[in-house]
Amino acid sequence: MYSCLLFCALGLPGADLLPYQGVPLSAESRDTRGNLSIPAVYTDSGAWHGFHLPDERHGGSFPGPLIIAQEYSLHLASAIEAVTVSRDGAHLLPQQARLHTQSLPWGLFQRLSWQGAELEMSLEYFNSRTAIVTTRVINTGNLPQTLTLEWHGTPFDTHNSQPLLQAPQLQSTESGAQIRWALLPARDTWNRLIDGASYQLDFEGGREASLEDDKGYRVKAEVHLAPNESQNFRTAHSYFHTEQEAAAGHFLWADVAPALTANRARWQHRFALLKPSGDPALDRAAAKAVMTLAHNWRSAAGALKRDAVTPSISYKWFNGVWAWDSWKQAVALARFDTALAKSNVEAMFDYQFSADDPVRPQDAGNLPDAIFYNMGPERGGDGGNWNERNGKPPLAAWAVWEIHNQAPDLDFIKHMYPKLVAYHQWWYRNRDHNGNGLAEYGANAHPAHLHDGKANPKAILEAAAWESGMDNAPRFDERDTLKVLENRAADGRLLGYSLSQESVDLNAYLFAEKRFLATLADALGDADDAKAWRADADALGKQIREQMWDESSGFFYDLDSLTGKPLLGTGKGVEGWIPLWAGVATQQQADVMIRRQLSADTFGTLIPFPTVSADNGAFAPAKYWRGPVWLDQLYFALVGLEKYGAEDKAKALANRLFTQGQGILGQAPIRENYQPLTGEGLHATNFSWSASVILLAHQQWLLEAGSQAPLSDRQTQKPILLNLP
Repeated sequence: MYSCLLFCALGLPGADLLPYQGVPLSAESRDTRGNLSIPAVYTDSGAWHGFHLPDERHGGSFPGPLIIAQEYSLHLASAIEAVTVSRDGAHLLPQQARLHTQSLPWGLFQRLSWQGAELEMSLEYFNSRTAIVTTRVINTGNLPQTLTLEWHGTPFDTHNSQPLLQAPQLQSTESGAQIRWALLPARDTWNRLIDGASYQLDFEGGREASLEDDKGYRVKAEVHLAPNESQNFRTAHSYFHTEQEAAAGHFLWADVAPALTANRARWQHRFALLKPSGDPALDRAAAKAVMTLAHNWRSAAGALKRDAVTPSISYKWFNGVWAWDSWKQAVALARFDTALAKSNVEAMFDYQFSADDPVRPQDAGNLPDAIFYNMGPERGGDGGNWNERNGKPPLAAWAVWEIHNQAPDLDFIKHMYPKLVAYHQWWYRNRDHNGNGLAEYGANAHPAHLHDGKANPKAILEAAAWESGMDNAPRFDERDTLKVLENRAADGRLLGYSLSQESVDLNAYLFAEKRFLATLADALGDADDAKAWRADADALGKQIREQMWDESSGFFYDLDSLTGKPLLGTGKGVEGWIPLWAGVATQQQADVMIRRQLSADTFGTLIPFPTVSADNGAFAPAKYWRGPVWLDQLYFALVGLEKYGAEDKAKALANRLFTQGQGILGQAPIRENYQPLTGEGLHATNFSWSASVILLAHQQWLLEAGSQAPLSDRQTQKPILLNLP
């Protein structure tokens, strides 16, 4: 069975999508940007631990595991389970074998071939806490032979000079032997291990087991095989955050095979929901995007009350859940896994502030910027990355509508609609300083925004830029005319802060959100609400078109809220294209932008739609939000082109992204952003919202038929991955 499963799929679009090969030499090895040195980590089912494929010197193991320790990831071992084979007292060395490795969406696979013997191994996930390694030894010779198999592993001693694990414990179980390491609750600035966390190996069957050197172990089995005979051994790898999880993690070996079969079927179903382009290279890129999202999927644990997708498992800082990331990820997830898409949205709304919130009742309706396994200090936790200093752009109603559009679910809309309304209303209560209907980015009332008991403008400006999502964009540079304004309730209570800058993207997002809320109200049969939302959208749209448009340059800009004038001095930024995505621009305005702003020295760079126009004096093509192409903004711009009749141009630019973006069509990881002039991949690897855009662009602009039918109408289409085993 495993021989066919392993190698019948060679060369198919679903095989070897990402570069999983690599062996960790220490608990944490990263490049200068904070990415793991090994390009990709395989994980599935929302697990918090993952593995790699071996190189030729380390065959017989799946290097790792990598675990996510509250907020950051680290490796526990070079290989916590390695298998060696001996014949007549002599080791059959991995270097002497022909090693074949392969990754498929549902697992990692390898085969070592010696003269007269083969070893096959597979790694697949049983559930969100346990992966199953199956080892199969085969007599490929013409005579009976006796082979000795030994499983062994030793974890790393320390990380940042602190011990990682207690000595292992060995115990016999009804089904075999169990070895368990308790993680020490080491705490430092950058890595926090979890009190009560453990890593556990369960060896099925009657194998001899012993501990070695107070750190490692050795398990042994001797097998007698006739020619062409084989024998299978299974090991369960489980990572538990708490003792309660470990107690609940018991399983029956009889349940494993059906669960693995079901998971393979689940993967094939996901891909069956996606339509192929007819170009294998493009289809592989879309499949790689799906795999990237799957690897960044974390199941409910700690303060995360339900499954959600993080930005990147391989980047040091990105193992939490961010608000606007979640909305963009959910839109892509809805194409192949609506349950995960819904959970991804609701995970953030689990922490929506209410009027009786013990910490910030003044922010009722808003959400944290980012949530992690461990809560932030404001709420009694020690999470260094949990952030309640600011919100994020309002795209949640878009995500909910897109999920419903793919797989209609009125119950989901009923559940989310009042939450979305409260979120929308918060912007006008807490971020519209002068009450004119145009909102500003700003910051929450928060201890980090005070210095000696007074407002700290520098800290508030930092949080306001974070709230926009465009952290270091030139429009948020300090300047004399950019002020911090206090927003207060009628009774004088501080609600938060606004910048003296009414941002065009924020108000275009709010315009679109009003339209989406109207559509959701229609679906719920609430005609009065729908009518009111559309009237509000009409009023806001008029303000955007008339006040934020500059005729002389043919572009949309933020406004100085103190003078009411467009901020032409900050130059053109990609935020000026959001009115086209939202559908708020006039056709004439869109025509002018499409005609004047898509040359190579504006937004028509090699990778189009840099965050800052190439003719902006602040343009810096490799500096985060000061020039690189962020694919979410590119996507919004392409949707805008299509809305205003430039579909052919949108398709051509989408195709240029795929062909010119470094590694998008290859096996390289998907990057956080891309250098607009060269196509070089920048910053974080395996980035979720970039993967989301690649999948959406593939399905919207690179298909032969271009079908946009909901999932319910696409069940019988040919899958994007054909003929998978």
